[in-house]
Amino acid sequence: MPQYQSSEAKAEDNRSSAYTLLAVGGVGFIVVLLIFFNVIPVYRNAGITKYLVCGVMGAMFVLFIVFGIVSMRDSKTLMVKAKSENSLRSEMARWCQENLDLAAIDVEILDEGETLVALSDAERYYRRTERIRAAINDKFMNLDEAFMDDFVDGYYQEMYENNSDYGG
Repeated sequence: MPQYQSSEAKAEDNRSSAYTLLAVGGVGFIVVLLIFFNVIPVYRNAGITKYLVCGVMGAMFVLFIVFGIVSMRDSKTLMVKAKSENSLRSEMARWCQENLDLAAIDVEILDEGETLVALSDAERYYRRTERIRAAINDKFMNLDEAFMDDFVDGYYQEMYENNSDYGG
């Protein structure tokens, strides 16, 4: 299963790519222009090679600039999506804190005659996360599976592993 990456992280990746593409494209295009107009004398003879190299390199740097602009636009779109994603994550966390009782989850995951200490850590983790996932799916429908897995893993760690009040 692919690893979840938040829209905020994707937006930041796109923004850094855009800055890099715009910088390289801009500097490269300026250098090509300087070579073409003989400010930087790379070609002594003004033959077809100079025009061919400057044309191809100029086109490549223009493409860098275009891709940089597209990446910057995509970054802005992803930031809007990130705001709604963060809002949903906050709403889910608030709902979980109000509606999920850790002790009740532990009772629900046990089969008849089982005890919590008899389960391995992995089995406890698996059963608890499945129960939490099912409860969230009942309340928040049609969530992306990778988003759900990321949220449940974070919630589990916060509630069970980082909670000194809970010894489960």
